[in-house]
Amino acid sequence: MSSNRMYFLAAALLAAMACHSPSGEKKGKAAGDSLIMIPTDTMVQLTDTMIHLTDTTITPALVESWKSFEQFNGKYAADVRLLQHRTLRQRFKQLLGADEAAFMQRFMVTPPIEVESGVLFNEGCKPHNCTLEEAAIAIDMKRDIIYAGIARNKIVQLYGERGDTSYPYKLVTWMEKFEDKPE
Repeated sequence: MSSNRMYFLAAALLAAMACHSPSGEKKGKAAGDSLIMIPTDTMVQLTDTMIHLTDTTITPALVESWKSFEQFNGKYAADVRLLQHRTLRQRFKQLLGADEAAFMQRFMVTPPIEVESGVLFNEGCKPHNCTLEEAAIAIDMKRDIIYAGIARNKIVQLYGERGDTSYPYKLVTWMEKFEDKPE
């Protein structure tokens, strides 16, 4: 008998024994912690749809509630009522708390919204006070996390839901423009 068949036969025999109690009576169900390991190099592959352990790359998809936000790319926040959108409104208020008013004062003049690689980004400023008084929002639509930033006289404070500090690249780039650079 070939070694592949012997391993298969041994595995089948062990599986059958696991379903029976020592007295030979069948159990109602097998123990949940029973496991039989068979080396993969000796196992006969029955289908070509098996997932190998090395195939562990996971590409997150957009969270369903954010899918409609993809259409905001290139549009103005005021035109699409970005901050009043049902999906965003309550979570945004909770994220900023008492600082929501400061954000809104600094989010009055905005360029078009950018959506890239599952991240929505938009920034704005106080009228006649850009470069000093600004605000930005970023939504990681794959990870379902909202971020915000407020610049008060060029001093930036960042916010992230659940205390997340893995800020999206565009938000970090926005923050860096306020840093003093040596001349």
